[in-house]
Amino acid sequence: MNFGDNKVMAVTTAPTGLVRKASAFSLIIAIFAYIGLIVSDPATSPFYAIESALGTVGYSLIVPTMLFVIAVAVSVSLGYIAIGIRFNKGEGGPGLIYEMLGVSPAMLAAASLIQDFVLTDSITMAATVAALVSHGFTFGMDFGEYSALADRLGLALIIGIVVAIVMRLGDKGRYIFALMTFGFMGLVLYTVLVPILPNAKELMPIAHDVHIPDNSQLSGFAMIVVLLFGAVRGFALLTGFEASVAGLSHEEDKPQWARIAMGVGTVIAVLVFTSFVTYDIANTTRILELEPSHKNTLFNLWTRSKLLPGSFFEQALTLFSVGILLSGAASGAVAGSGMLRTLVRSKALPPSLSNPNGTDYRSIFVVHGLAILITLGFGANELKIVAFYAISVLVGFLLSLSAAVKFAVYTRTYYLMLAIPGLLMVAFALVVNMGRYEGWVIMGLGVVMAYYLRKKWIAGGREPINFSH
Repeated sequence: MNFGDNKVMAVTTAPTGLVRKASAFSLIIAIFAYIGLIVSDPATSPFYAIESALGTVGYSLIVPTMLFVIAVAVSVSLGYIAIGIRFNKGEGGPGLIYEMLGVSPAMLAAASLIQDFVLTDSITMAATVAALVSHGFTFGMDFGEYSALADRLGLALIIGIVVAIVMRLGDKGRYIFALMTFGFMGLVLYTVLVPILPNAKELMPIAHDVHIPDNSQLSGFAMIVVLLFGAVRGFALLTGFEASVAGLSHEEDKPQWARIAMGVGTVIAVLVFTSFVTYDIANTTRILELEPSHKNTLFNLWTRSKLLPGSFFEQALTLFSVGILLSGAASGAVAGSGMLRTLVRSKALPPSLSNPNGTDYRSIFVVHGLAILITLGFGANELKIVAFYAISVLVGFLLSLSAAVKFAVYTRTYYLMLAIPGLLMVAFALVVNMGRYEGWVIMGLGVVMAYYLRKKWIAGGREPINFSH
C-alpha cells in the first residue's frame, strides 16, 4: 500500500520539477533573445561612430579619440546599470528623473526618448535600404531622374512591412532578430581577430570626394580641442543604453531577477562588444587610411581589409549585416512602445495608444508606423535623418545622468559619481549639436511634447507615474 502511495507521489511530483526546469530554461532563452534584439542597434555603432569622428580628427587622432569615447561609455553605463537594477518595469531613465528631479524633467526625458526610438527605427530601415541598393537590389522601373528615389522608397516600404510582420510573430520573431544580431556580432569578433590582408591597401577604393583632415602636427591645447570635438561626433557609440531598460515594459510577466538580467545584461553586452571591436576598427582605419563614403561605408572597407572577397565569411557577414539592420529597426520600435505604454498607464497619453494585455503590439506599431512615415518622408536617406537623431539621445542622457548623480549623493552610492565625466561630456556634446538647426527643431518638438504629456498627466488626476515603484 505504501509502495502504491509512493508511486502516486512520484507520478504527481516529477512533472512539477520538469515544469520548473522548463520554466527556468525558457526564461534564460527569453533573456538572451531580449538582449539580442535590443543590442542590435548599438552593435553597428562602432562603424558609424568612427566614420563620423574621422572627418574631424583625421587618421592620427582617431584611435585616442575613440578610446576617450569608450571611457565616456563606461561612465555612462554605470548610471544605466543602476537604473536597470532599480527600475526594471520599463520606466527607464525617466523613472530616476521623476524621483530625483521632478515630473517636468521626466516628461521631457520621456518625450526625447520617444523621438530617439522612433528615429532609431527610421534610421536603421533607411540604412537597410542603402545596404540593399549597394548590393544591386533595385526594381528596375524607369521614372527618369526619380528612378533612384522610387527604388529607395519602394524598398523602404517593403522593409517596414517585413519588420512589422516578423515583430507580430511574437517570441518567434524576437528569436529571428536575436539570431541575426548574435550571428553578426560573432562574425565581427571573428573578423577582429583576423590580420589585415597583405595587399589590403591595394584593394581599397579611393574616394576622391572625401576630405580627411591631417591633424598629425597638432599638439597641446589645439590637439585636445580637436579630440573633444571629434569625440562628440563619435558619441554614436553610446546608443543602446536607454533602450535596454525602456523595452522592459513588455516583460512584466517575467520575475524581477529576469528583468534585471535583461536590462543590465544588455548594457554590459553593449559596452563589452563595442569597446572590444572599436579599437580594431579605428586602428585598421588609421593603418590603411580608409576613406569611407556613402558608396563605400567604413563597414564595407573594414570587411574588405580582413576578409577575401567572395569568401564564406565575407558573404555571411554581408548577409548578417542586413539582418542586424532589420533587427535594429525592431529594437527601436519595441523600446519606443515600452515608453508609450508607461505613459499611457500614467494617463499622460490616451489609452487608445496601448494594449495593457500581453505584448503591446498596438504601441509597437504606432512607433513603427511613425518611423516608416519618417523614412519615406526623408527619401530613405539615413544621413539626413541622423542629423536630427543626436539631440534626442543627448537630452535623454543628460537628464538621466543628472538624476543618477543626485541619486548617488542622496543614497551615498558613491561609485555612481563615476558617471560625472559622462555627464559633463554629454552636456558639452549637447551644446555643440545645438549649433545646427536640426538640434533646435528636435529640442523644440521635445519641449512641446513634454508640455502636452504633463498637461494630460495633470488632467488625469496627477496619478503617480509608473516610473516609481
